[in-house]
Formats: sequence, C-alpha cells, structure tokens
Amino acid sequence: MATTEASDRWRFVAADGRIAVGPCPPARVVVAGGPPTAGVAVERADEPTDDGTLVRARARNDGDEPVALDRLVLFEGPLRVGEDRRRWRAYRNGYQSWSGTRTIGADERDRDLPTAFGRAGATDARHRAPRARGHVRSDAFGVVAEPVSGDALGVAFTTLADAFAFVEVEAAADPHPRVSAWVDLDGATLGPGESTPWFTARVVARTGDPGAGNRALRALAGATGDAMAARGRDRPHPTGWCSWYFYFTDVTESDVRANLAVLAADGRDGPTFGCEYVMVDDGHQAAIGDWLTTNEKFPSGMAALAGDIEAAGFDAGIWWAPFLVSSRSRVAADHPEWLVRDGRGRPILGLLNPGWGLATPMRVLDTTRPDVLEHLAEVARTIGADWGYAIQKLDFLYAAALPGVRHDARATRAQALRRGLEAIRSGAGEDAFLLGCGCPLGPAVGVVDAMRIGADVTPSWTSLLGRTAGRNRHGLATSHAILNTLTRSGLDGAWFLNDPDCLMVRDTDTRLTIDEVRLLATAFAMTDGMLVLSDDLAALSAERRALVARARALAGGRAEVVDLFERALPELVVSRHPDGRVDVGLLNLGDGPRPGTVDLARLGLADGRAAGGDGLTEYWTGRPVELRGTLADVGVLPRHSARVIRLEA
Repeated sequence: MATTEASDRWRFVAADGRIAVGPCPPARVVVAGGPPTAGVAVERADEPTDDGTLVRARARNDGDEPVALDRLVLFEGPLRVGEDRRRWRAYRNGYQSWSGTRTIGADERDRDLPTAFGRAGATDARHRAPRARGHVRSDAFGVVAEPVSGDALGVAFTTLADAFAFVEVEAAADPHPRVSAWVDLDGATLGPGESTPWFTARVVARTGDPGAGNRALRALAGATGDAMAARGRDRPHPTGWCSWYFYFTDVTESDVRANLAVLAADGRDGPTFGCEYVMVDDGHQAAIGDWLTTNEKFPSGMAALAGDIEAAGFDAGIWWAPFLVSSRSRVAADHPEWLVRDGRGRPILGLLNPGWGLATPMRVLDTTRPDVLEHLAEVARTIGADWGYAIQKLDFLYAAALPGVRHDARATRAQALRRGLEAIRSGAGEDAFLLGCGCPLGPAVGVVDAMRIGADVTPSWTSLLGRTAGRNRHGLATSHAILNTLTRSGLDGAWFLNDPDCLMVRDTDTRLTIDEVRLLATAFAMTDGMLVLSDDLAALSAERRALVARARALAGGRAEVVDLFERALPELVVSRHPDGRVDVGLLNLGDGPRPGTVDLARLGLADGRAAGGDGLTEYWTGRPVELRGTLADVGVLPRHSARVIRLEA
C-alpha cells in the first residue's frame, strides 16, 4: 500500500517504508537566463492511485513580460528502494530509436558519445549524459530496482507530446540517493497570462519478487500508452521484406521486382518467408527532400511499382525522411525560409551521411511553419492515396527536434516534432501504417503505429566505430540492436508495435556467424516485434530459408526479459504463448563462453514438459537438454549465441 503526503513537502512511501521518495520541496520552474522565478508561478496537484500516485504541475506567467522557460521540476528529493542501494540497477531509456538502452548499476557510469555531431544523430543534442557513477538520466520513464529484496520504484511521464521529460537517479549521492522528475521546456517563450500544459508523472511501487522492476516497467508503459491513445495495440505485427540491408542506396526497381517474384512464389504469409509487405527503402528519390521525384533507377515510377506489389498480393511500403532536405534539393532552393536556423541565421546541420555524400549537408525543415506542415501532409497523401503505398517508413525523425531557431518561438522541440508527425498522419490518413525510425520516442506515441527501438543491424557483430565512438552503446551494430530489442521489449503493444530492425540471415556478404544469426533471430522473434527480412531472397541457401521459418515459429508470445535488472547484458528471456507453450531463451551477448543452465523452478516451470511430449531438445541445434532436478542444461553457450528450450506449461 502506498501513501502520499499532500503538503508542499511532498512524500511518497510504500512497502512499509522500504520504498520512499522525499520529502521533496515544492515543484519549481527554471527560467532561461533569468532569476529563479521572474514572475512565473508553479501549480502542482497530486492524485493517489491504487499502486502509487500521479504528480501534475504546470508553470504560469503572472508577470507583464514574456519569459523563456528552461525546465519544470515536478519533484526532487531523497530516494529509498529496498535494503541496499549498492545492489540497485536503474533503467536508462535512451532519447531516440537508436540510443542505447540498458540498466546501469549503482557503481557504473553512463557513457555518452564524445562529439556533439554524434550526440545530435544518436542521443540528445541538448543534454549530455551524467558522468558520475550511479547517476542515470532516463528519457520519459525510469525504474530503480533492488532485485535481492524484490523492491522497485518506477516513474513515468504520461504527457509526452509537449516536452521531453526525464527521470534522474543519483544512486551514489551523499548523504542520500536522490531522484527527480522534470520536463525540458527548451527556452520556449511563455507570454503574460499564459500557462504551460499540465505535465503528469506517474509514480508506482512494486514489491515482493526479483521481477518487481519488470512489473513496474509494464505498468508504466501501459499507463503512458493509455494516456496518449497509443496506436497499433489491436493489430498483429506486420511481416515483410525491406530492400535496405542488401542493396542499400544502390537499390533498383529490378532488385525489388526480383525479390517480389520470390515472395510471390511463397505467397503472402507463406510457409517460408511469411511476408505481408514489400518495402522500397532509401534509394528511389531524386534527392533527399524531393520525395515525389523518382530517380532513373526506377523507370516505371513508384506508383506503377506499388501497383505491381499489390497485384502480387502484398502491401507496398516506402521509405522517406520527411524532416531532412539536401542542401542541393529543389525544395531547399525554392523555400529557404522553410529551414530551421541557428542564432546567427544560418541553416542548422541535420546530418552528414556518407551514403548521400559527405560534401552535401542535410538541412532541417521547420515544422512549426504552417506551410511546411501543408507540404508534409501533401507528400504523405500523394505517397499513400496517389501512389498506393500502405506503409510509410519515416526515418531520421530526430531532425525535427534538433535545437534551433524556429518560426514559433513558443514551441518546444517535442512540440515541433509532434506537429510534423501529426501533419504526416493527417495526409497519410488514419488507415495508413506509419513506422517511425531515428525518432525520439515520447512525442510519437499515438501518431505512429510502429517504431524502431534500436540501432541498425549490420553484417557484423560490431565495428571499430561502435566500440570506440559509439561507446559500445549507440550507433550501428548488430550487438546494439539485439540489446535494445531486449531492454525495450516492454514497450511493444503499449506505446506502439516494436520494430527491432531487419533479420539478416544470409551466409554470404556477411561476417555474422551462424550463432550470431540465431541470437539475432531469437531476440527478435521471442520478443515478438515486427519480423522483417532484408536479404537477396533468391540467393538464400536452403539452410537459411529454414532458419527464417524456425524464427517465425518462435514469435507470437508475450516476452519477459527475466534478468533485466540483474546485469547489463541480459541472459534469460521467457516467452509465453496463448496455447500454453513456453519458450525459454538462454542468451550470451558477451565476448566469451558461459554455462547454459537455467533453474526452471525460478520461472514457475518446474513441472513443464517438452513440447510435443518427447524429451527436451534444444530448439536450434536439436541437441538433448540435460535435466538435473529443476536445472536445465543446454551445455556451454559460445560467445554471441542463443539456445532455446520449448516447454508445455
């Protein structure tokens, strides 16, 4: 039972005092470049819930002059969770799709990208990660768990359309650990007599078992999704093929048609590939920003190609990056007034992409301008209604939220992003399937149907860039994609449908081992996100085609990453299916071998039987699983590998 004190010095207590926040001072606002208050008042209201409380706050300008607001702090104060803060692990949700997400121990440091350019494209251009041990700033929501005592505290903002929000934990602070919840107002202007929207944070406590952290995460994700009318909850995960990870920007119309022929032979939702859509990724456009002009590699035009994809029995999908424009594009030349600028009036840099030419900087559209919003809506309408693409993949969406000078000085970065997404939705229509990518997650909830939740996969486990500049957390790497697939699995069906990225299974033009491919397939399928292929399908060996079918058979359950709050690299995922089948995945994301044992009693599966009634065998290799009491042993797990045990509960 949780209790709150509604005085100015707010306090939250649960689990007989094992979980507590506060006492906290009153909510406060920070004015950009001014005195602490500067005529701005803060209103706060608290509302108890069955499992915690809601904390609401807003700022109001009671002065006679406009003020620029930096941040609004809903609460900040001492934190207690469980018996020993040294055992804490704090959930650190990343800023956008590609940002690394994991749990961080009380004696560990979060590691930021070293350059401002890197942070702009992969993490948060405005806020650097804290450097102190045990200091974690999590975007939109956060959980602190003490797995030995089985206690967890979770905080999530349920209002994410109007500002980026953060939950900050300082596990090593003296004399007490601290927690705070605040929203970033980005220096947006508040006029006399005006108020910000109400911002709401939900606080929950979970006690009684080592899975308390996971239960808190699920409760928070559901609460935010409910409040923001999340889409995608009542539909199955679409499956498909995407041109990107084999053809990249060199893709041609002939390439797409060749793979369409292979898929047509298998049939829609066929026994081998199981695809429902065909996605033309980056490479069809004349220039970034000139989306309705097709290049010479697609001589039939995009509408004709979509028609042929549909005639073959599949939905047509297409990629575009709505908020970026090439400095050499027609739209940039015709509408320089559409671009976000810096304080000196120069267009800001949205991206330098080697695939598009490092000599050609990408600029950013100002999504607070009505004419830009009309343009975005018309492009989305043309792609959907006129060309016939039912699925639109929207990439590099972070650009709309980069810091800069915009037409509407009252808009926060989150509002700028949200307005752009809503314009695309209005043009595409309610029936269109919108897939976000490279996107700050919160402002997209309720607008997109699905969201990329991790980094791009690559034809290798990692790279020198990923290990160094990427800090083994952010940026392109199959290892990063797998980790985020696990750590963000709880968002699937709560905020949107999860897109873990494409499943590459080929055994040519790749440095991924068979173990790494099986690990990728296990993580993607067992967490039941979208399952999308991206190989030259005609070139796949029979063995790799069979692997696709095996991966598809793992999907469809409800997953729990059991040890999420026990270690940085999770090792155990359980997927429970509606028919009673249970899949137990043993994972090794580490760089060395480890024992492949699991106590089935811990999972409530001590009485489980092998699916099909025979002796237990490992799913991928077919090797026998040794049972010693309730301990199941699949043998040594090589580095970067997965093994799966299938049971009937």
